[in-house]
Amino acid sequence: MAKQLARIAGYYLIGVAFAIGAQFILEMTYESAPITPREVWFILDWFSLVGFAICVYANFRYKQQSRGNQDVTWERMASNTAFYISVGLALAFLHNFVGNLAGGKDDLLFWKFINAVQVPLFLATGWRMSTQD
Repeated sequence: MAKQLARIAGYYLIGVAFAIGAQFILEMTYESAPITPREVWFILDWFSLVGFAICVYANFRYKQQSRGNQDVTWERMASNTAFYISVGLALAFLHNFVGNLAGGKDDLLFWKFINAVQVPLFLATGWRMSTQD
């Protein structure tokens, strides 16, 4: 049951990553549409919030699994890197997300950085989760 839940969460992260990536690339093409890019980002932010919770938890578990080996290995370096990038990016996301909810006190350039790093992070974490045996 836990593996099935991990796979579903992995597919969720992959789906959110594709949605964020598509929005990141296509947002300038529909400025005059009935729904604005800012409204789409606001909706995607709620999915990203859940995604960051999954990503931080999954990368924490990944880090814990490689903790027993005291040698410096690729697995240990990858798990530590994924975990700390997840935590740092989640904090940056929360800072901007709360600023957005507080009346537009978010930084647009900071959002661009967050989204550019979020896509590969969610894809890598989601892929690892969805292919676990």
